[in-house]
Amino acid sequence: MALALIAIVSVRCGGGSSEPRDGGAGTGGHAATGGSSAGRGGSSGSSGSSGSSGTTGAGGDAGTTGAAGTTGAGGVGGSAGATGGAGTTGRGGTTGTAGTTGAAGTTGGGGRGGTGGGAGATGVGGRGGTTGGGGASGAAGTGGSAGATGAGGRGGMGGSAGASGAGGRGGTGGASGTAGSSGALPASDSFTGTTLDSSWTVFRPELADISVGNGALSIATHPFALWYQSNQGELVYKLVTGDFKVTTIIHARKVSNPQATPDQYADVAGIMARNPTLSGGNENYVLTVHGYAEQNQLAIEHKSTTNGASDFGEMMWPNGDAELRLCRVGGTFTAYARAPGTTTWSAPTYTFSRADLPATLQVGMCAYNDAAAPDFLAIFDSFTFQAVGVGCTAD
Repeated sequence: MALALIAIVSVRCGGGSSEPRDGGAGTGGHAATGGSSAGRGGSSGSSGSSGSSGTTGAGGDAGTTGAAGTTGAGGVGGSAGATGGAGTTGRGGTTGTAGTTGAAGTTGGGGRGGTGGGAGATGVGGRGGTTGGGGASGAAGTGGSAGATGAGGRGGMGGSAGASGAGGRGGTGGASGTAGSSGALPASDSFTGTTLDSSWTVFRPELADISVGNGALSIATHPFALWYQSNQGELVYKLVTGDFKVTTIIHARKVSNPQATPDQYADVAGIMARNPTLSGGNENYVLTVHGYAEQNQLAIEHKSTTNGASDFGEMMWPNGDAELRLCRVGGTFTAYARAPGTTTWSAPTYTFSRADLPATLQVGMCAYNDAAAPDFLAIFDSFTFQAVGVGCTAD
C-alpha cells in the first residue's frame, strides 16, 4: 500500500498540471497479496479470508487485481471457502487500462462428509404364526352342520399374520328320511286269539260284525256299508306314519256258505289307507280289494277317492282267494296281488299318485257291499306291517 501511494504523489508533482495529460497510463500499483490461508476447519473449518484489492495507481496503468486469497481447506464436513474478492480497478489515467480482474479464489474443497452411520440391520421379521388347524368336521346329522372354521394363526412380532386356518369340512348331510318315515311300524297280527287285539281301532263298528278265531279275523258287512265317494264302511286299522308295505291274505266267502264265493254286487274286502281327517266332510283314501266286484265277476279291484270323488278299476281273478299288498313310498301307493302260497308278486295291479295324503294314515282291513240283504263274509288270515326296505316286492 505505501509504495502505491508514493507513486501516485510523484506523478502529480511532475506533470505541472492539475489534470493528467493524455499519454501512457501511470504504472498501476501492485495488488496486495491476499490474506493468509484460513486455518483448518474444526468440525466445520471457517472459510479463508479474501485477499484485499490492489489500490489503483493514479493516472497510471490499472493496478493488477490482487490475487484472491487462498481458500482455507474445509474441515471435515466444513463449508466451502469463500471466493476471493476481485481487485479494485485502478482509477484510470486518461483512460486507464482496466485492471485485470483478479482470478477468482479457489473454491474451498467441500468438507468430507461425515462417515455415514451404517444402516441399521433390518429387523428380522417375526416368524409367521402357525396356520390355525382346520375346524373339526361337523358330525353328520340331519343336514349335518358344517365344522367351525379354524382360527387364524397369531402373527409373530413384526411377522406376517398366520394364514387363516382352513375351514372345517362340512358335516356329511344326514340321509334324507324317506317320505316322512318315522319310528317302528305297528305290530303285525296273525289273529291267534279269540278277541281283537287292543292295538287295533275299529272305525264305524256299527256297520259290520267283527270276530277273531281259528287264526283269522272275519268281517260280515251290514247292508249298504259301502266305501264309495263319501259313503263309508267299517275299517279295522292302526295308525302308520311314513312309508310302509302291508300284506294280507283274503278269502272272499258267503256268510250262508263259507265254502262258496260271493255273488252280489260289490262284495269285496282288502287293504285301505285312509286320511283320518275329512276334508269338508269328504273322504280321501286308496284301497285294493278282492271279491265279487262291480263288473259282476271275481276280481282284484283298486279305488282312489279324492275329496269324495272315487276312481276305480278291476282285473279278473280266478277264485275267491288272494294275497294282497299295498306299498307306500312318499306320495306313491302301489297295489300288488298274487295267489296265496306263491313267492313272486305279479306286476302292480295299480299305482296311485296321492301326494295330497298326509304322512300319518289309518291303515288296515276293510270290507263293504252295496246290498240291502248282504251275504258276504271276508276272512283275513293275517295282517303284516313292514318297512319298505329294499323294495315293495321284497318279502
